[in-house]
Amino acid sequence: LIAVPAETEESVTSRALFIFGLTYVAYAVLYLARKPVSVVKTTLEAELKMSIAALGRIDAALLLAYTAGQLLLGRTVAMLGRTLPLVLAFALSGASTATFGLASSASSMAAAWAASGFFAASANPLMVILIGEVFPASVRATAIGAWASSQQLGGIAANLVSAAVLRSYGWRSVFFVSGAAIAAFAPLLAVALPLCAPNPAAARPAATASPPQARAGAAKRRATAGPLAVRGAAAVAGGYTFIKMARYCLMFWLPFFLSKYCGFSPPAAASVATAFDVGGAAGNLAAGVLCDRLYGGRMMLASLHLSFATAAGFLAWAVLCAASVEGSPPVLLHVAAITFIGFCIAGPDGILGGGASRALVDYDPRHAGDRTLYAAVSGMVNGCGSIGALLQGLVTSQLVAVVGWAGLFVALAAATLATSVVLLPAVAVERKALRREAKGGD
Repeated sequence: LIAVPAETEESVTSRALFIFGLTYVAYAVLYLARKPVSVVKTTLEAELKMSIAALGRIDAALLLAYTAGQLLLGRTVAMLGRTLPLVLAFALSGASTATFGLASSASSMAAAWAASGFFAASANPLMVILIGEVFPASVRATAIGAWASSQQLGGIAANLVSAAVLRSYGWRSVFFVSGAAIAAFAPLLAVALPLCAPNPAAARPAATASPPQARAGAAKRRATAGPLAVRGAAAVAGGYTFIKMARYCLMFWLPFFLSKYCGFSPPAAASVATAFDVGGAAGNLAAGVLCDRLYGGRMMLASLHLSFATAAGFLAWAVLCAASVEGSPPVLLHVAAITFIGFCIAGPDGILGGGASRALVDYDPRHAGDRTLYAAVSGMVNGCGSIGALLQGLVTSQLVAVVGWAGLFVALAAATLATSVVLLPAVAVERKALRREAKGGD
């Protein structure tokens, strides 16, 4: 998955590749704590007579708890370190997912799904930070982009597994199987991660000797700095809010759209929805390589351009929906639109929610190399992204009822276009930092 230039190949260690492989598979499996509800929505609507609004509240419960978990990440890491939160994420999220299968009311389902979201919240930021630490800067964006494809491949696998279990054993078994698979990774991570904990001494850039007063001042700033003190962090958090809003809207509602609008059965709709994840997996890989090879490490600029392309894709899809007849639409054109949007949105989703946080901390001379701040900024950015995902959960069903699917896709186009605008300050911070770095290298 990772194309390593010849001059840096030796610096990519077997330890880095082991961490990559372990966390890649683990995070892909964790998607069994997100996808099943979207696969069984039509079944819950038919068998338990749940309204679309009730189904939307179940999604909202997950996202609200997930947001809280990510916003608390900085404090969690400060108290517990990084290994224990990851182990607990898989153990407790797996147990909560299995509990969902025992529920029969919307309120009990929402409670179980909220618990699953809260416990799983720390997994993505902490794993991305770990990947960023063990790979050299020259291939860091490529490594993070390749790792981020675990989201899409995990989504594909979760859709297919959930659809197969639903077809053969019913909707409750979907959650029992998913919960067991997630929890199985907890002991593996508990054993493996302490063995590959990053070297604290290597985590900070080398610095020349400084007077005691300067060192004391730097230590005080690091001790008191919050994530908003990092230049560009607020812009990335705002942009990620809009990106997450759009991506989670499709992740939670795409099978429902394909079933209701295109006429697929629930299991078939779940299978066709994997086109979004297939495009996303390719998009993550492409975004990482483009950042390293074409953009010269400029993650923010690449995210801006890809967000603009995503907005164009949503507008084209809205036109297609407006011109189609519900129940007999041109399915291949819809699948093409889904795949293209999945490809474009995966880049900014993976970059802004992943490597951007570490990059912004290192771009700021006041905070470069502060590992605690890496987690705090990542938690803030991902927490704001979860707020966007939560907002879509609250308004998607109402938007579809009022303006239809075409209107929904226009709204998502506006959201992803807003990302391009909001990211402009972060792009400026990145440009200034890389110019300063280039002059220092000269």
